[in-house]
Amino acid sequence: MKYDYIVIGGGIIGMTTAREIAIRGASVAVLDRQLFGNEASRVAGGILSPMRPWIENRASIILSEQAKTLYPDFTLSLKNETGIDTEYVKSGLIIINKKHAQETKNWACKNKIQFTEETNVNHSKINIPEHSILLPEIFQVRPPLLLKALYKNLKNLSVNLFENSKISRIAVNNNKFEYIKLNNDKELFADHLIFTTGAWSKLLLNYINKDADVKPIRGQIICVRSDNLIADKIILDGSYYYIPRLDGNILLGSTMEDVGFDNETTEIARNRLLDWGSSIIPELADAEFIGHWSGLRPATNDGKPIIGAVPNFKNIYINTGHFRKGILQAPSSAKLLTDYLFDNPSFMDINSFSLERTTNTKKIA
Repeated sequence: MKYDYIVIGGGIIGMTTAREIAIRGASVAVLDRQLFGNEASRVAGGILSPMRPWIENRASIILSEQAKTLYPDFTLSLKNETGIDTEYVKSGLIIINKKHAQETKNWACKNKIQFTEETNVNHSKINIPEHSILLPEIFQVRPPLLLKALYKNLKNLSVNLFENSKISRIAVNNNKFEYIKLNNDKELFADHLIFTTGAWSKLLLNYINKDADVKPIRGQIICVRSDNLIADKIILDGSYYYIPRLDGNILLGSTMEDVGFDNETTEIARNRLLDWGSSIIPELADAEFIGHWSGLRPATNDGKPIIGAVPNFKNIYINTGHFRKGILQAPSSAKLLTDYLFDNPSFMDINSFSLERTTNTKKIA
């Protein structure tokens, strides 16, 4: 069988892209070297907001805002089609930013955002500095449930899913993709190929002699449980976050570690996250420890994802490099790329995310 599209990568970006294409009537196959959704997507926090909106680039902000408008229908349709509740709920978000306090304050004033001391947020058991800000309309989703719903939905849409499928060759002729050969000698043919390969994008693009500005950054998170849910809002402090779940568990994350493809959890990170959590909410020092996970986030130098055509190829595309915003930006990235593939107008210019764009190197945001 020859497919219209083959998608390499079965994380949140790959599955959402495959779903968007399949809904528009094309035949799709998705393959991954292991089980779907088993990497960074599964251990994401699921906060549906940029981490630090005052320093985000304009293109990334538009992509995030579009995703936020898509999420209600996205999660509702998944629930209707699969019966799986992805726990898309409004939590509200408190942003603490001691390191960039003045920038945060300026952004809040410009956008008429309330400071927590101007609201009814209960500070009695939470150490919230002055001029922290409250974004009451921020939602969250539970990534493992979202991935489970997407997987089931793709099967319902007759998308062919190839798990534990390692690539031995990507055949290209006259700058045009022809087929993929797997390690078991199975060959998959398609009219188009899409890389949604996350932190491994640079390695996978080597098969077609291309490069990408993507590197793995390890993020570790822990899960704890307290008899009394001390704060019902998400709390964000630089790279760290506190996320209350509906089941009473609490996520504390996340580290940002440039350690290559080392995806092991460490006691140092666990203690660092527990120390941070108890510095914000002292009662967390006595919380029950539940679990500890890590994932490799795909980071680019300028903080923007890479979406669009792979230069010099007639039918190869890419959707990767979302770093800590993969869960948030998955629906809008999938829509943007699929609109491009189907020659439909979209909500923004895809060239903002081109693989060949010239970037001004700066600290990953």
